[in-house]
Amino acid sequence: MKTFEMKADRRERVGSRGSRGLRNDGRVPAVLCGKGTESLALHVAYKDFEAARKAHARIVMLQLDGKVEAAVVHEVAWDTLSQAPLHIDFQRVNMNEKIEIDVIVKVKGPAKGEIAGGILLVQLDEVKVRCLPLEIPDALEIDVRNLDLHGTIHVKDIVLPAGVEAVEDQDALVLSIVEKKEVAAPAAAAADAAAATEPELIKKAPTAEGDADAAPAKDAKDAKKPEKK
Repeated sequence: MKTFEMKADRRERVGSRGSRGLRNDGRVPAVLCGKGTESLALHVAYKDFEAARKAHARIVMLQLDGKVEAAVVHEVAWDTLSQAPLHIDFQRVNMNEKIEIDVIVKVKGPAKGEIAGGILLVQLDEVKVRCLPLEIPDALEIDVRNLDLHGTIHVKDIVLPAGVEAVEDQDALVLSIVEKKEVAAPAAAAADAAAATEPELIKKAPTAEGDADAAPAKDAKDAKKPEKK
């Protein structure tokens, strides 16, 4: 499990305008909360956050006001177009207390069932676990190489590192190897359902004023005839 040191500064510019200004300066607005203490408005360098993300750091050691605050990244708001971070929620952690956190599932294959023509379906790409901060696994590796067609892996089947326990329902399905026809049938059913619920096209043309909701004349004889020149 990797940690990453990151310098943070208190945020004085708040609101949308202040946040935009920080982003223009290469900073990311953030907040630090949790553990029964006050929430702090912060900002960190975009390059530092990207470096921590690329290093797959799970614990961030925030250097703030001459102290070090251990935290995890609880949530990130992303720009849908640029995929840049818009805001970060850091959550304080006590290094001596267990926390609950989502850990990604990493599949080691291919499975026997895939080689035989099946398809691997992953139902849970993350599993919530409970452990000490320094014991957070980088990923939960699942070896599926011996998994045959129709084989399944549930949460209870995952081999967890020492000191780590799964919080998810033990019978929750993590992944399975299914036949191609089993994948095609639900996809076709979903397409039919989408077509059945698709709204009708608006066939009525808008009026000259652009009002598409204007009511048409009830009868052709009610319509005004063009004037003869």
